[in-house]
Amino acid sequence: MKKVLLSIILLVICQTISGQQLNQQTNHYRSGDMLEKKQVAVKDFCLNANNGVWSLVDADISKKSYQAEYTTETDTIMMLEQGCRTYYNIGNDAVSIIGSENPQELISYDMPETWLKFPMYKGDSISGYFNGTGKYCDHLFMRRYGTYLTKTDAVGKLVLPSGDTLRNVVRLHTERYVGTIATPIDTIKRQIPVFTVDSIINHLANDTAKIREDIYRWYAEGYRYPVLESKVVSSRNEKLSEEMFYCPPEMQEQLAFDDENKQIRSRLSVDDGNSSTKATEEHDNGSPQFYYQYSKNEEGQSITINYTTTSHVKVSALLTNNQGVVYRQASKVDGTPITLSYGGLPRGQYILYINASGEQYAEKFKVR
Repeated sequence: MKKVLLSIILLVICQTISGQQLNQQTNHYRSGDMLEKKQVAVKDFCLNANNGVWSLVDADISKKSYQAEYTTETDTIMMLEQGCRTYYNIGNDAVSIIGSENPQELISYDMPETWLKFPMYKGDSISGYFNGTGKYCDHLFMRRYGTYLTKTDAVGKLVLPSGDTLRNVVRLHTERYVGTIATPIDTIKRQIPVFTVDSIINHLANDTAKIREDIYRWYAEGYRYPVLESKVVSSRNEKLSEEMFYCPPEMQEQLAFDDENKQIRSRLSVDDGNSSTKATEEHDNGSPQFYYQYSKNEEGQSITINYTTTSHVKVSALLTNNQGVVYRQASKVDGTPITLSYGGLPRGQYILYINASGEQYAEKFKVR
C-alpha cells in the first residue's frame, strides 16, 4: 500500500511540475484579443477552498457581460476594461504595468509594477515597489505609490458552473499596499520631486489612509487569460469592496492564432468513457490523503469508484444532473469500491460528486 501511495504522489508531483505553470508563450497578453467577463456573486464562494478545489456550480453568475479588449498602443499593450485603460510593457520574461487611465485620472509609472513573470510555478513570487505620477480631473497633481507581492499560492481544480472541472489550475495572489497623494497643480514646482524606494517606505509607514488590495487570478492550463478573477479592497482591516469576474473558457477557446493553447487543450481532453485517476494535492496540515479512480461501464450502465486513503474516512458519491437533481447516491466506510448505476436515466450530461470526509470532487460525464 505504501508503495502504491508513493507512486501516486510522485505522479501528482510530476504533473504539477510539468503542467501547473505560467509561461510567456501561452500566457502573455496579445493585441487583438477580446474577452467576455461576467460578474459573480461572491457570497458563497470560498477563496481558500479546502484542498485547492474551488466550485462555481452554485455561484450566482450575471447574465450580463462586458468585454476586455487588448490593443497595441505605440510600443505597449493597452487593455480597455469597463472604461478604464491599463498599459503594459510585454517582455520576454515579464509583464509590467506602466500606466493607467480612466475618465478622472491619468497615471504614468516611472517605477512599474511587475504583474506577471515567466515562468511561474507554485511557490514562486515577485515583489517590489511602484510609483507613478499624473493628473486627477486636470486640477490636481497625483502620485500613486506602494508595494506589491505576487505569489502562486495554490494549485488545484476549478469546477465551472456547467459542472466541468478544470485541472492544473494555478492561483496567483497579489497583495498590494497603495498610497495616494493629491495636491493642487498650481502648488507644484516646475520640477516634480523624485520618489525613491526609501520615500515609498517612509510614506507608507505614516499613511493612515493607505489601502490594501488582494487580487486573485485563477489560470487554467490551456487558457491564456485567467478564468476567474477576484479583488478585495480594505483599509485598517475593514473590507471596503469585493468583486469577482468569470471569463468563460469557451470564450477563450475562440481566440484567434492561439495554437499553443489549442494544442494543450487537445492533449488534456479525455474521452468520457475512459478511466481517470485523480489524487488530492498534498495537505499542509497533515490531514488524510485521498486518491480515487473512476471508470464507466457502458454495458452495465454504471460508474465504479475505486479509492485509497491514508486513514479511515467516510466516502460518499452522488449522481446528479446539471440542475443538481440527485438520481443516485451511495457511501462506504470500509474502503470497498462504490458503484452507481445510471441505467434508465435519460440521455444527457450528468455530474458525479465525491465527498471524502468533507473534501469535495466533481466529474462530468454523459449518458448516451
